[in-house]
Amino acid sequence: MSDARQRLTHLIELATTDAPENRRTLAVELCDLLLDWPAHYPAAMREPFEALLEKIVRLIDADTRRALAERLGARDETPLPLLNEFYFDAPSETRDAIVLRNALLEDGTQPELPRANEKEIVAAARSRTNGEFTRAFASMLGIEAGTAERILLDSSGRALAIACKGAHMNRATFSALAVLTEGSGGTVDLRERLSSFDSVPLTAAERLLVHWRTKHAA
Repeated sequence: MSDARQRLTHLIELATTDAPENRRTLAVELCDLLLDWPAHYPAAMREPFEALLEKIVRLIDADTRRALAERLGARDETPLPLLNEFYFDAPSETRDAIVLRNALLEDGTQPELPRANEKEIVAAARSRTNGEFTRAFASMLGIEAGTAERILLDSSGRALAIACKGAHMNRATFSALAVLTEGSGGTVDLRERLSSFDSVPLTAAERLLVHWRTKHAA
C-alpha cells in the first residue's frame, strides 16, 4: 500500500474492529509509520495518522503503551498532544522532556483554569479513604478517576505537582496532599517529593491539566 490514503483506510478498518489485539496492532503500525514516514507521503497526511494514534492509545494495554512511549518520546517531531497522552507511561526522563516542551510551547493561547477549592481538597484527603479521595480529587479537578489515580500513585510527586500547580493551588496545599497521599509507597524521599512543586513550570502544569481535562470531556 504505497498510497497514504489507502494506508489510512486500512488503519481505520483496524480501528473499527473492536478487538484488543487489533487495537494493539493498529497502535504499533501507526507508530512505525510516523517514525519512518515515507518520503513520497504528503506531510499533510501525518495529522490524521497522529490523531488516530492519539485516540487508540487510550484503549491499548499498558505494556504496549510503555513501549510506544519510549519510541515516540525520543523523537522531536512527535506532536505534543500525542506525547501528553503518553505522560504516565513514559520513563522519568521522557516525562521531564514532555513537561519542558509544554513549558516552551508558544501557540498564542493561554490556558484558562478556574482555581480549585484548596481547603475542600485537603479536607477530603484527610477524611476519606484512598478510593473515596481519588474519586473526589478527580471530580474537583474535572479529570477522569483513572487519571486522578495515576497522579496520586506517582511516588515522585511530579504528577501531583503538575495537577496542583495547574489548578493554581499553593505550595502548602500541594505539600499537605503529598504527605497525606504518600504516592505509591516508592523509595522517593519525602523531601524530594515535596521539592517537585518548585521544579514544575506553571505554564507546563496548566497545559497538562488542560489536556487531562479535555480527555475527561471527550
